Amino acid sequence: MPGGISYIGDMSVVESGGEITSQSVGDKALKSTAADTTSIEVSSTTGKLGIVDTGSSLANGLQRDQSSKYAGHWLQGSLTASDAVAGVFQERNTYGTVLIITRVLIYVSTIAGDTCTLDIGVGAGASTSYATLIDGLDVRTSTGAFDNIKDKGTSGEQVHLWGTSEYVNASMATGATSGLAGKYAIHVIDINA
Repeated sequence: MPGGISYIGDMSVVESGGEITSQSVGDKALKSTAADTTSIEVSSTTGKLGIVDTGSSLANGLQRDQSSKYAGHWLQGSLTASDAVAGVFQERNTYGTVLIITRVLIYVSTIAGDTCTLDIGVGAGASTSYATLIDGLDVRTSTGAFDNIKDKGTSGEQVHLWGTSEYVNASMATGATSGLAGKYAIHVIDINA
C-alpha cells in the first residue's frame, strides 16, 4: 500500500509498526494509554513499552509487590504491640511451594515502653513462638533497622526454608511490647521453577 499504510474505511494501519489510527483510536493511543510513566513507559529511543528506570529518587520502576516469587518477593507489614504468641506479626506461606527466606528486616520506629525482646521464626503452628530467624531481638534499647544476618541472636539463621502452609511468627519473648511500633519485611525466593 502507499507509504506502507493499509486503509480499511476510516482506519489505517502502519505496516512496519502495526500502529492503528481510526476515529476512536488515535495514533499510538493503546501504547500511551498502557504506559503510566511510573512503572511502564514508551521508550523515546525504541518506541516500545518498557519498565521505567528507577530515577534519582528510586521511586519509579518495578515495585516490591509487583515482582514474582521467582525473582524474589517482599512481604511487608506493620509491627503490632501485642504480647500474644505471634502477635507482633504473622505471615503464612500460601504460595503452593517451599520458599527460601533470605532476609527478615525489622524497622523499630518507636521502642517498647518496657524491657522487651522478640523471637521471629518459622514453623507449622499458628500459635507457637519460634526463634529460627531472629532470637531475642531487643526492641527496648534503640530505634533502627535490624535483620536476621547481623541480629540473628543465638539460634537465628541467615537463610531458612519456609514450607507450604508454615508460618513466620514474631512473638514477644520477654518483657512487654507496649508502645512498640515499626515495620517488617520478609524477602522470599522460589527456586523450584
